[in-house]
Amino acid sequence: MKKIKKQVWLVASAAVIAGNLYLIFKEDSKAARSEWLTDWDRSETGDVVQSFSAEGVIVPSDEYPIYFDESKGSLKQVFVKEGDAIGPGTDLFEYSSDGIDDEIARLTAEKEQTQQQISLIDNQLSQMRILLSQAESEESDNSATDIPSSYDTDSDSDRDTSVTIIQNGDASTTIEKDILQQETEKQKLQEEVKKYDTLIAAQEAKKSSLIVKSTSEGYVKEVDTSLNNPLLIINSSVPAVQGVLDEKQVAKAETGQRIEVAVDTTLGQFGGSLDLVSSYPEEEPSVKRKSLYPYSAQLTDGETSELYPGLKANVKIVTAEASGAVTIPNTAIVKKNKKAYAVVLNTQGLLERRQIETDLHVDGIYQVTSGVEAGEVIVIDPHELVMKHGPFITPIDADHVKKKPWNELSRTEKMKYTLMGFLS
Repeated sequence: MKKIKKQVWLVASAAVIAGNLYLIFKEDSKAARSEWLTDWDRSETGDVVQSFSAEGVIVPSDEYPIYFDESKGSLKQVFVKEGDAIGPGTDLFEYSSDGIDDEIARLTAEKEQTQQQISLIDNQLSQMRILLSQAESEESDNSATDIPSSYDTDSDSDRDTSVTIIQNGDASTTIEKDILQQETEKQKLQEEVKKYDTLIAAQEAKKSSLIVKSTSEGYVKEVDTSLNNPLLIINSSVPAVQGVLDEKQVAKAETGQRIEVAVDTTLGQFGGSLDLVSSYPEEEPSVKRKSLYPYSAQLTDGETSELYPGLKANVKIVTAEASGAVTIPNTAIVKKNKKAYAVVLNTQGLLERRQIETDLHVDGIYQVTSGVEAGEVIVIDPHELVMKHGPFITPIDADHVKKKPWNELSRTEKMKYTLMGFLS
């Protein structure tokens, strides 16, 4: 009898298990099924940065040629030598003042000659004023002694006296005219002296510009005293980066892209941007070698005083980036019919397959632009799921299990939940 009961129990158990398995795996079954989940996580928020690495070298950001102007004179001396550090206001070289000195000497001689002419005119004016005084005195004396009587106005004597008075008046008038002419000439010569003073002052002012000064900070790269222009070449003290890109890299690089630069001699990192990406290789194209394309970048972030020309640099060129993006791992994405999906554990305790849109991806992490919100729970590997929707069950977290709620359940409820755990 016991043997029969045992066989009945075995058959019944097998039937129950088989029935559950049939309902679980039957296509379009309406039987309630639950998915067993062991691997899930929350979508995160972070920065997604696409980039590639290139080699570079630290170089001066700019190069300034300083030219020699022959019209300003000959070269007198150069104050700097190759390798010297300079700053704004540093004396670089000086023109000779010989030409200016010769011009000042010529103008000074002409000015002195003009001043001598003025002195001669002053002497003449002094003599002429004496003569004028004498003439006026004689005319005064004559007018007092030779005036004709009113009673004898028709005499020959009166006619002769009148003629004498007119002649004396002509002498003083002539002298006055000569004095006026000389004074006018003197004024012209005085204006000439002022003109010479102005010209001499202008030449003296030129001497202050004979010394050419630096307008920027840097160091002297080259000095050519043979007067083959440029006379000096000044390199800027502001560092930049130069290097070459291979054929794949140059296709991704564009001017304005952000860069991050690191060098072995310092722990700091320096930021900047590409300012040149050449589309023509540094060497003539040839089928016998790979083409390399020059690039340069300006550094704008970080204390660059520790960088000097010649340092090797590791350059990261950022081609695309998204800040504060919602991200999920690529294993959480299911692709079907050119569409992407993620399985979300929603707030109703159900699996929910959602269509999503993605954009940037780096090292297996994808930026999700729609379909999943930050912090939502997602299935890490939905490819292993038996179903993509419906209820789910996760392993018991022993740290959160308490005996009191279990003991408060009835015997029937305990049996129910136990069977659900085994049969789901």
